[in-house]
Amino acid sequence: MSPTGQLAPTDGPLTWYGPTRKDERLITFGFRLSGGGAHQSKTLMLAEIAELMRAGATDATDFRSRVLDENILGKATSSGRESVFKNLSSLYGLSTVPLLTRVFLRLAKDDNAGLKLLAVLIALARDPLLRDTASPVAGTATGLSIQWPSFAAKFNAIYPGRFSEKMVRSLSQNCASTWTQSGHLEGSGKVRKRVHPSASAAALAALISTVCGFSGPAILSSGWFRILDLNPDTAMDALRSAEVQGLARLRSAGDVIEISVRQQLATTLGIPELEYV
Repeated sequence: MSPTGQLAPTDGPLTWYGPTRKDERLITFGFRLSGGGAHQSKTLMLAEIAELMRAGATDATDFRSRVLDENILGKATSSGRESVFKNLSSLYGLSTVPLLTRVFLRLAKDDNAGLKLLAVLIALARDPLLRDTASPVAGTATGLSIQWPSFAAKFNAIYPGRFSEKMVRSLSQNCASTWTQSGHLEGSGKVRKRVHPSASAAALAALISTVCGFSGPAILSSGWFRILDLNPDTAMDALRSAEVQGLARLRSAGDVIEISVRQQLATTLGIPELEYV
């Protein structure tokens, strides 16, 4: 934090993967490591995922039935229902429900107030293009504006010639809308705001960081915590709150810090497979 109480910009690009990264492990967990994603045509779709969760959908068959057969999202045509289900599945893993999706659904069920940051974490894991826009967001101090052309410039630099001018504009505007839905940006001016993650969001960030190959105190400096506006000290505080809820375990002896979430989440959420991910 700056002396004025504002969130200072983070330095450098966000680091998503640690030294023991294993791509097969990440893909099995629910990551998408390359290619496009839902933001080429949609945003975070926060209202839609919230509605599905209110309906109590829990597995792939249930999600598909609620969207396509019951039309709980109120789409006027069958093609509209197919399209929204396709994009929700791309962003949240609803057609296969991998472990990442299962953890997200269980945490969000009991943390409605924290849904938007839980949702943006899973969206970052499943949409590589959204990940590309995270560094500009983290690198903007609170109170300053970050408009979609900043994202367009990022895409054009990373993928020269890949997107048409029309596509890069749409993609960038969709990403800006997602960061507004998550609470990082506010209003038509897209002014940077500090977000306040719940204990559940901190636990999910720690789990994702662990699966991505981080361990010990390096977890606290990963991109997954930095995009939650947490530095190592405030991340530890958030994880202590998660520990109270049975979502994490912290051990500290001198300079040695042990952060464990897999076993705790497996037990508390009733997902035993998490212990072995």
